[in-house]
Amino acid sequence: MSSRPTRGAARLAAILDALPEPLLLVNSNGTVVDVNKAAVESLQAPGTSLVGMGVLDLLPEFDPSRIPGSMRPPASETESLDRPVRMTARRTDGTAFTVEVSGNDFTDEGGGEAHGFLSFSTNDRDLLLLLVRDMSDRLGVESELRRQHKQTEMILRAAAEGVLGVDLEGRVVLVNPAAAHILDFRASELGGRELHPLIQHSQPDGSPLAAESSALVDTLHSGRKHRIRNTVLWRKDGRPVTVDLTTAPVRDGEQLVGAVMTFTDRTHELALAARNEHLTAVLESELGGALTALHGRIDALAADPAGRAGPRPTGRCAGSPTSAAGSGS
Repeated sequence: MSSRPTRGAARLAAILDALPEPLLLVNSNGTVVDVNKAAVESLQAPGTSLVGMGVLDLLPEFDPSRIPGSMRPPASETESLDRPVRMTARRTDGTAFTVEVSGNDFTDEGGGEAHGFLSFSTNDRDLLLLLVRDMSDRLGVESELRRQHKQTEMILRAAAEGVLGVDLEGRVVLVNPAAAHILDFRASELGGRELHPLIQHSQPDGSPLAAESSALVDTLHSGRKHRIRNTVLWRKDGRPVTVDLTTAPVRDGEQLVGAVMTFTDRTHELALAARNEHLTAVLESELGGALTALHGRIDALAADPAGRAGPRPTGRCAGSPTSAAGSGS
């Protein structure tokens, strides 16, 4: 630590230097009078000094009304005094980076009352201790999380399969557009509601389906995966839709926190299959008899000797002109 103008700051020296976060000690003039090692490493460039600089030089966006002894009214009376505020910090070489600043002010040697983050006393013994947390790494992580979230959202929006996510209570926390479309619900109508009574209340024959018999509920309780073909979900208007569905658990580490159900609408596929069956039945009923009769006639002709073609003659006919001329000579 650098020189310490107050005995109160001296008592804090060992503690301040041991902390991993940068700390600034600011007097009622807004001047930095002490820093810890983490602050030197974070804010001080070689050949420069933090001590003696104005806090607004290091934190240009800092609210001056928070400096002890300031006569300026606070920017917000309702703002939490110890709530971290994100702003830009400037190193002594002018390099800028993002930080979160929080702090507490106190009075050295009990010369007055401490008032949380703000103080309006003009006593020189009023000091402000600021914690300046570098957010560069965290912002990088936040940016990556936002990118991944956006990518996941794009994939869910593009997916033809319906995707529904539920918490441990079976309440919907995730709905993609395909799921809402297949079930004829708006996403807002599903969000936060228990899924089973909405879309899984009955079996394909219309008889009630108990919650404990639901594949999704079993996944929530046991963590087992399920894959079911040709089952039904129920649309908002009460019509069933035949689907193939899968359920899978969602875990946070080893802890089960919810489940995801994906499903594929088989309505179009089943309609095509039914149409093909219908066409096949029509062909068999309308053309089957005619084809059978035609086959019978062909078989009859093949079995009739008169209908068979005989061998072509190899000799000349007796009644031909050539034969008559030969006999007259």
